[in-house]
Amino acid sequence: MNGSCIIKHFEHYSPLSDSDKALLDSLEKGPKSYVKGTTVWDQGSSSDHFYTVKNGWAFSHRVLEDGSRQVLDIFVPGDIVGLREFAFNKRVSGLTVMSDAELCAFPKTRLTEVFAESVVLCNIFFMIAARDQAILLERLVNLGRRSAREKLAHFLVEIFERLKKTNSDVGARSKLPLTQPMLGDALGLSAVHVNRVFRELKDEGLISPGKGDVELLDIKGLEEVAHFDHTYLQEDIDDMLEQARKLQSGSNRRAQH
Repeated sequence: MNGSCIIKHFEHYSPLSDSDKALLDSLEKGPKSYVKGTTVWDQGSSSDHFYTVKNGWAFSHRVLEDGSRQVLDIFVPGDIVGLREFAFNKRVSGLTVMSDAELCAFPKTRLTEVFAESVVLCNIFFMIAARDQAILLERLVNLGRRSAREKLAHFLVEIFERLKKTNSDVGARSKLPLTQPMLGDALGLSAVHVNRVFRELKDEGLISPGKGDVELLDIKGLEEVAHFDHTYLQEDIDDMLEQARKLQSGSNRRAQH
């Protein structure tokens, strides 16, 4: 149970009871390994599972009729992938791993059992969905209203903050496996535009571009460039979870009588 992908992820938000851990552990499948560049699923395929990223990185994407690609999101170790498609039978986007990775599958149809048996877990699932929605809304603002320089700085800071949330060993400087073409596809920028902004940020000592990655040297400096507001990444459901625990405890006591 200690090696469970989803339990580890959920405990970043709140401690779990033994019964909640046992419930999640009984439904989760063991990790499956994927080689860098492997497509885990295609757009339009059956959406019968969601996944937790145990190790490695992945990205979701849509391929348009002209062959161009839009990167929709980047997933870091600890993230849950595919939960947005809970209400759909088919995948609305593809998923590809951008490094060697391990993903743990969780059958979507079993979520009803989780919701029925644990008010606490239901609240955490809802919080994760709400957080994903907030990230998408901020992404719209980033794509529509910020300059290329602000877009790139904002995106890098967001990925760093998400990585730090679920990985306690992340330091003040971090190397992200993000290429310039991928960043262009994520932000709607041409390769020339991304390269120019990279040179600017490098000259200012904010980043150090590598071969297939980028090292963030000055997070505070990038935040200033992006005018970064952390509000949309600072979820707080402690009060709701405390109420959920009380409801669950009362329900358990009634069931015992």
